[in-house]
Amino acid sequence: MRYSSYLSGMSLDGEFIRLIRRTCSRGRRAVAGLLCAMLAMIARPAGADGTFLQADRSFSAFDAVATVTRGRLSFGASYNDYDGGALAGTSLVYAFPIRDFATLKAGPAISISRDDGDGFDDPQAGIKLVLDRYTPTSFGAVYLLGEFNSIENAWFGLVQTSLGASGFSFEVSRGFSDTYDETTLALNQRIGGGPGSLRLGYRFVAEEAFFGFSVNTF
Repeated sequence: MRYSSYLSGMSLDGEFIRLIRRTCSRGRRAVAGLLCAMLAMIARPAGADGTFLQADRSFSAFDAVATVTRGRLSFGASYNDYDGGALAGTSLVYAFPIRDFATLKAGPAISISRDDGDGFDDPQAGIKLVLDRYTPTSFGAVYLLGEFNSIENAWFGLVQTSLGASGFSFEVSRGFSDTYDETTLALNQRIGGGPGSLRLGYRFVAEEAFFGFSVNTF
């Protein structure tokens, strides 16, 4: 089933449906459009919205992700450099709150890849779905995240527990796709009272440690 036919049956706003259709049909030009959307979103006042940036480095890989949220729109970007090549992707999703239980987000996604020694090519378009829930607790908070991207049938799940004023949190994540499989444990320590954190973790499939940092203004 084509994405445009599938999405026509969803109860999305008319403008958002047209955005998804255009993105799924235009390949490379959609990447430029999503980047322009990110710049426009960053320029707007943040209010209760936020930005999340994260970068991790291990012996064999470098991974970076970014999310900018303004209102119900969230722009996402990712870059993964690994032995043998690299993968870059963008997405633009629209949020649908499920009462006070969780938030469902859906929208178009684009990716490009390269093999070592070659340039980026092979643009692919797909649909990204995100379901997340943030729950304050007596000891801090628990954050649950699940993602699906139709590009390479990619799934990702994360459970993160934060321990209040200590600035310490830990997380377990699981990701897999047609070309990827990994389970990760990470510990995070906030730097002072700001939004930045240092990260240390271990990737069980690759059998290697990693370090990194993150910035979270949500």
